[in-house]
Amino acid sequence: MGNEFMETSSDIMGKTLRVLHVGPGFGQRGGVASVLDELRSAKSSFEERAVRFDFFETRGFKTVRDRLSFFVLDLPRFFLRVLTDVDVIHFHVSARGSALRKLMLYRATRVLGRKVIFHWHSNNLADCIEEQTVWIRSAFLEFIESSSAAIGVSTEMAADIRQFRNGADVRVIGNCALRAERVASLGPARAMNMRASKPYIAFSGRFVEEKGLSELFAAIAILKKRQCHVHVKLAGTGNTDAWRGLAAKFDITDCITFTGWLRGDELMDFYRNAQAFCLPSYREPFGIATLEAMFCGLAVIGTRNGGFLDLVKQGETGYLVDPCDADQLADAIERVCEDSGLAWQMGEAGRRYGLERYSVESVCDQYVKCYRELRS
Repeated sequence: MGNEFMETSSDIMGKTLRVLHVGPGFGQRGGVASVLDELRSAKSSFEERAVRFDFFETRGFKTVRDRLSFFVLDLPRFFLRVLTDVDVIHFHVSARGSALRKLMLYRATRVLGRKVIFHWHSNNLADCIEEQTVWIRSAFLEFIESSSAAIGVSTEMAADIRQFRNGADVRVIGNCALRAERVASLGPARAMNMRASKPYIAFSGRFVEEKGLSELFAAIAILKKRQCHVHVKLAGTGNTDAWRGLAAKFDITDCITFTGWLRGDELMDFYRNAQAFCLPSYREPFGIATLEAMFCGLAVIGTRNGGFLDLVKQGETGYLVDPCDADQLADAIERVCEDSGLAWQMGEAGRRYGLERYSVESVCDQYVKCYRELRS
């Protein structure tokens, strides 16, 4: 953050593009923060393609102090930052406070004539616009329409943006997962008899309603009544007491384990030892956790919406069910749990598909193409 770009021979020749990524920082985790972490990890791949970038971190609006700091410190600091050594400002935008912060930063740069990218990472763009005041709504619509380029993290998210772009192009560029990709590059998915001795279904994400936890717990209860005992391990953060309470109501406390927030090799081992991955979100914009699970050789059980439609090949790399349908979810979980051979085949197909479509090199090429076309 705030580092000067190094001058190289390609800089002098005018070939190197300098990109400033604007997104969450100051200890924020998950979501867009995870995307930016992946971009940091892939920095060398961009530099090989003569694209250098830096990051401008924005803070959350959860406290009065954070909001004051944004106006008093961040806005002036951002304006000074983009006065030098920036060709493209790449705004990573999600709903609510993120959208408002990026809008204000965007307005601060209009007079500088920089190329701007609007990159949408969230659900319900139309709702996000509609809930704003009249002035903010008008300014936000201008932000979307007037940006030099627009990116959606999945086909559905790009379609959400397209309706506000007045015919201008919207790209689809998915995310990457470098650490999990390294696992995938080691070879075929781990054999089932080399995974955890007590099989489990993996869930990774925030413990919130929209991730489909209620339906997941209901599905496990349905399976328990069928005498199909499935254990679920949940990695992430949230109100675990509330979800433990729901598990008790469903009488599945013995089927649920909360592991807490996992990172690095610990998270990779969590995936690699699981039997399958389940994330029944109501709508997942992309799904980095899903991609991580695929790279680690897991069959995926998701929902028919958002990023799942790009990531999962129905019946080949996993199963997609209707959101909020615990019965369909139970049937899909039962199929992969009762047939370990099928689960392995799906996981291996997902690993290969992930390497083909979402490798760092592939995603990097798509970003660089976007940046180069802005310069031409």
